[in-house]
Amino acid sequence: MVPLGVEAPSENETSKPTPRVGRLHGLSIIGMAISALVGIATVLAFITISWPDGLGRYLMAILVFSIVGFMTSASLAVFSAARDTYPRHSRRPPSNE
Repeated sequence: MVPLGVEAPSENETSKPTPRVGRLHGLSIIGMAISALVGIATVLAFITISWPDGLGRYLMAILVFSIVGFMTSASLAVFSAARDTYPRHSRRPPSNE
C-alpha cells in the first residue's frame, strides 16, 4: 500500500540482500528439533507402554535431559541470531596511544 502523493520505491531501493544464517544458529535449530522429537517420543513411550519399575525412571531422566538440551539449543539460537544481526568489522579502529 502506497500513501497518496508519495511515489512507490523503485526496485533497487526495496531489494536488500538477506543476511546469511550462521552455522551456530543452524546447528542450534537442529538441536532444538532433535531434542523436541526425543522428548515427544519419550513422553509417548512413557504414557502408552506399561514399563517395569526401573525403566520409567530412565525415561523421565531422558525427558529431563531433552528439555535441558532444548532450552540450551534455544538460547544458543537466540544469541547467535542476535550476533548475526549486526555486521562484524574485520579490522579494529586504530587506538590513540
